[in-house]
Amino acid sequence: MEPNIHVIIVGAGIGGLMLATLLEKAGTSYQVLEKSDELKPLGCAVTLSSVGHLFEQLGLRDDLNELSKPFGALHLCKDNMSLVGSFYTRKPGHDVEENYGDYARAVSRPDLVRLLMKQVNPNRVHFSKRVVTTTQDQDQVSVTCNDGTVYSGSILVGADGVYSKVRENMYDELQATNALPWVDSLPLRYGYECAVGVAENLDPERYPVVEERYCEFVACLGKKIPYSWWLIPLTNNRVGWMIVHDIRDRNLTAADKPEWSPVDAIKMCNRTRHFTCPYGGTMGDIIDATPQVSKIMLEDKMVPFGGMGANMAIQSALKLANVIYDIEADSQEDIKRAFDEYFEDRKGDCKGAVNASNYNGAFIHAKGFIANALRHAINWVPNWLVKMGQDKLNSKREQASFLPFVKMRGKFQNTKPTVPSLRRPVHVAKNGPVCL
Repeated sequence: MEPNIHVIIVGAGIGGLMLATLLEKAGTSYQVLEKSDELKPLGCAVTLSSVGHLFEQLGLRDDLNELSKPFGALHLCKDNMSLVGSFYTRKPGHDVEENYGDYARAVSRPDLVRLLMKQVNPNRVHFSKRVVTTTQDQDQVSVTCNDGTVYSGSILVGADGVYSKVRENMYDELQATNALPWVDSLPLRYGYECAVGVAENLDPERYPVVEERYCEFVACLGKKIPYSWWLIPLTNNRVGWMIVHDIRDRNLTAADKPEWSPVDAIKMCNRTRHFTCPYGGTMGDIIDATPQVSKIMLEDKMVPFGGMGANMAIQSALKLANVIYDIEADSQEDIKRAFDEYFEDRKGDCKGAVNASNYNGAFIHAKGFIANALRHAINWVPNWLVKMGQDKLNSKREQASFLPFVKMRGKFQNTKPTVPSLRRPVHVAKNGPVCL
């Protein structure tokens, strides 16, 4: 008999919508609760790496490729636009497509959110549902929203970001029983504030970079100011951009109530619009071509770098969907076993991502002679060392165990295979070997 599993997902961002997409394909009951009154896909751009096979499994490979550009390089520049160094993922550097089947794909965050939203049942996504409290007993978990509505299910997933109400309530319960790890009891500290957006309808004659096949990031590093500004060429004559202000020395926490309203986004843009744009003109020209600018605060446990947060969310959603699908009964014991498996699988990767993101943030914003020398050193990183890192990144390309497997592209193959679902046979791809 099929287990009677119902999943409540809080948050309609990339992680929440990817989980909903997978549960939709798996035939698992779910509901998504989103605090906003409508879908608001804000943000800049993300680079999807090591998850292309999942989009192919979902039948979305062509859609993703149409919305995105292959990531070709990262260029570091000084604030006077002189080049510090370049890191290539295509020849003459380490060719990612040849080894792993495709380049990482640079896509605007709004485009990705809209693509995922099209895959889920709209009747299962509820807007204006801000979670206030969560409760659980031996039979179910329930959430109460600010409008008084209550939703109950077998599993509650907090995909509502770093300021998660689900996590806050869970931590309160753990704290009451002295079960909360001390590191999680510390307040989140904000390390960076960012203004982000996507400039649209750019003139290719003025910005020829928008017509190039590859997306090549440009990161401009302030010499005497605690800022960096990033530009990411996208499809359809657009450029994603992000201005990052390093505020680690302020030692801010959530208790300091940092501001991130639209007005504050405009204030930050006004402070930085004179920054030189590597494509010519100033960042003010890019900001003025942006329909919607938003400001975000970034905690010191995760600094955005190459879409790492989005990739972690997608991979976590995939693993969670797999373990949920394989739950044999809807008892608390079976659900706990599934989450134990999820935790053991994801803890190492997630810890590594946080550490790598913090390192990259410090690498970009550090000042002084040694920091400058380290940044220049990226010009001499040997291809074998780059390949070693890329092999590790691609060593576990898990697939959805309840969908037909697809052939892994490229010379490099998984070192850790995906296990087929226990509940029903997997239809093996006909176009070649799969990771079994």
